[in-house]
Amino acid sequence: MPVQLRVTADGVVVRFSGSDRVWACCRGVYLPLSRVLLARTLHRRDAVAASPRVHLPGVSVPRVLRAGSYGVGERRQLWMVRRAENLLAIYLRGDPYHRVVVEVPDPDETSRTINEALPPRRLPA
Repeated sequence: MPVQLRVTADGVVVRFSGSDRVWACCRGVYLPLSRVLLARTLHRRDAVAASPRVHLPGVSVPRVLRAGSYGVGERRQLWMVRRAENLLAIYLRGDPYHRVVVEVPDPDETSRTINEALPPRRLPA
């Protein structure tokens, strides 16, 4: 699998290998757990509908490949998806990305693992 995802004690490491590094225009990204809001499985149609159309840099071939950075500013997203219908979406706070969308073998299990690693959130006193 070209996308390698590993959950550590303090973050999520997403690495791209092979030709995916070229398509995504990056080697991957480290996401500290303090920035991760939620991870969930999304159907490809829903993920694309909620994504900005402008890719800077990136490539999009409908139903074949969607890779790279999409959008600018607070709506910026990182994608590395080939033909999968169910994707993993990791929602973040802060820069440089609002959401990271990747293709992994089992997005349901991976999202569960990420969500269980998140520190408990408390309401303000």
